[in-house]
Amino acid sequence: MRSSLRPTLLCCAVLVACGARAGEPKPGNEEIERSLRKLLVTSPYRISDAARAGTIRFRVQMPGAPWAWPETHEQHVRDDGATTGLTICGDCGTEARPSAAELRRYLEPNAWVQSRDRRVIAFARAATGGTVDSQMNQLVLAVRRKLTGAIDFREYRSATEALLSRGGDCTEFAILLAAAARARHIPTRVVVGVSYASHFLGERHAFSPHMWVQAWDGQHWKSYDAALGRFDAGHIAISIGDGTPEGLRGGMQAIARMHIVDAAGVVEDTG
Repeated sequence: MRSSLRPTLLCCAVLVACGARAGEPKPGNEEIERSLRKLLVTSPYRISDAARAGTIRFRVQMPGAPWAWPETHEQHVRDDGATTGLTICGDCGTEARPSAAELRRYLEPNAWVQSRDRRVIAFARAATGGTVDSQMNQLVLAVRRKLTGAIDFREYRSATEALLSRGGDCTEFAILLAAAARARHIPTRVVVGVSYASHFLGERHAFSPHMWVQAWDGQHWKSYDAALGRFDAGHIAISIGDGTPEGLRGGMQAIARMHIVDAAGVVEDTG
């Protein structure tokens, strides 16, 4: 069985490799690992599993040009001037309800999220019904059981390629999950961001590039992470798209400039 950190390591490498221009030689493993270290975002503190299961408020700096941080149902953005406050939560965000056109966009297949391919449709039958949340959790489990094969982290595979190879990192986990959900008529979008790891490439307590999926449940966009098994407050969204690799480059540039100044768990007042 893979460790919980391995998909994050490999997805970061894929995101780096995706930035290479067509026709350029693909980087080798050592080169990718060096690139990975440059993209690690140091955490100011160790963040426990218990803290990540709750709500965390980060203060983030992005030197250079300002960054348009996405406001979602699970991420509230507040500009504090010199820093940006990001609260990662269950339901503290104030994202506007999507339009009918936006929902249609996130139901449509593309060259990577091939939700109308017969193989993806057959795979999506792993979800047997129920609520959107129930179906998404079934699909998360199906993706984790499927993608256990060999990994070439220099590739960015489509959903059907991931099915055929049975291998992948967080990019393939996210793309296949998004495609399977759309095959079940659930609008999905793909998130590029960072996720927390207590140990990563010899570094302790760092955030590394990551990808996961958000599904529309009729009321909100809710996150599902097939690579790590769960979404928690250790996930910071940087950009949101339809799963095509063209949307990755800006996100990687933002991660390279990102600095987490502070992080604090939010204790709910139950009195």
